[in-house]
Amino acid sequence: MTETCFRMKGTTLTSIVLEVIDFEPDNFEAQLSQKIASAPQFFTRSSLILHLIKPLSATEFELLVALCRRLQLQPMAVKGEVAELKPTINDLGLADVSQSKFTDSVLRSQNPSQQATENSGSQDKSAGQAQQSSDSAAKTSSENTFSSSTVTPPKAEVKPAKVINRPVRSGQQVYAEGGDLVVTASVSEGAELLADGNIHVYGTLRGRALAGVKGNTGARVFCQSLDAELISIAGQFIMHETVKGECWKKPAQVYLEEETLRIEPLA
Repeated sequence: MTETCFRMKGTTLTSIVLEVIDFEPDNFEAQLSQKIASAPQFFTRSSLILHLIKPLSATEFELLVALCRRLQLQPMAVKGEVAELKPTINDLGLADVSQSKFTDSVLRSQNPSQQATENSGSQDKSAGQAQQSSDSAAKTSSENTFSSSTVTPPKAEVKPAKVINRPVRSGQQVYAEGGDLVVTASVSEGAELLADGNIHVYGTLRGRALAGVKGNTGARVFCQSLDAELISIAGQFIMHETVKGECWKKPAQVYLEEETLRIEPLA
């Protein structure tokens, strides 16, 4: 009997989604180059999903892909306005993932002035939503003719932590879906940890740690020795240059406070 030659498995990986809002080659390249220069360790050789907000011609799309590759990004798929580009997408060896579901987090480095503007907009939006909720609740109350009763909400499913009892080597990726990730050993440079919840490393953290990848702003990263290439929580990230501060190579925790990542020593 012939032995099995391969297995096919689903997986979760970290990719950058590049939303192409307006494509004017020179201006686009200048802005993208500036963005990559802000965090070269993170962006260089990263897999890329191109999200076309507006339709592009085949020539423009080929130029876009060539530009990304020249800047050492690695386009692997495209979504959005791609109806007229399917032959070109195939010729370039990319996948059309327009029908796939994604959970996108905006990757933002910390910019105080930008955060202030975003916080103000967020507060205005929250106030408007609160008013809409209040009006809706009042309307529902006036129209409801049934007697009140106590309703027990369904319990949210909480998955147990994923525990890794071995070092995570360069090039390896570990993802804890729906919960925390616990690594009882060290994490090498070039390795990547992802979790919907918190990340705990009971050794040296030298690779990348991305907690709260589906938007959980309450997630944290804990480690016994902080030397990470990148730490991200709910889309906000800091690079190695920022990590090399007071807690460098010491027990530390990283958390998100008012859209700013904070690093504190572990007691």
